[in-house]
Amino acid sequence: MITIEQHGGLAYRSQYAPKNPNYLGLIHKKLDGQELMKRLDLRLTHIEPGYTEASNTLQKMHLQQDGYLHGGLTGALADIVSGFAAYTLVEPGERVVTADIRTSYFRPGVGTAVHALGWVVKPGKNFFFCEAEIFIEREEKTILIAKSSSTMAVIKPG
Repeated sequence: MITIEQHGGLAYRSQYAPKNPNYLGLIHKKLDGQELMKRLDLRLTHIEPGYTEASNTLQKMHLQQDGYLHGGLTGALADIVSGFAAYTLVEPGERVVTADIRTSYFRPGVGTAVHALGWVVKPGKNFFFCEAEIFIEREEKTILIAKSSSTMAVIKPG
């Protein structure tokens, strides 16, 4: 599995401080309501301010008709890790929703496991700009198969 350290020790790792001291508890509560993630057996494996990871062993339900990781699942993973990375940095009572996402697919997702890394590039009062990378485990190699850029809109309480 690829980790942030293997990814090059990206500078954002310690760049941001959460505005909500209970961000982890709130994220776990939000994860309880993520029915799509449950049905697809997806889970976040690492959460820190401005950064999240998700990993999973590939199952038949994750694949499209030719045996590749389904493009919709690839995009959903990018959205999930980016959105939760942004969620770690909002004020108490705020939440985020995807306003825009663009995912570029580099190669077919053929392998045994999938890993997604998502991070905040630039936080803001109303929008967070995020990126994500999706990797596949294949023959003891970790291969980048997709990259995404997204804008997360901050929803204020009330």
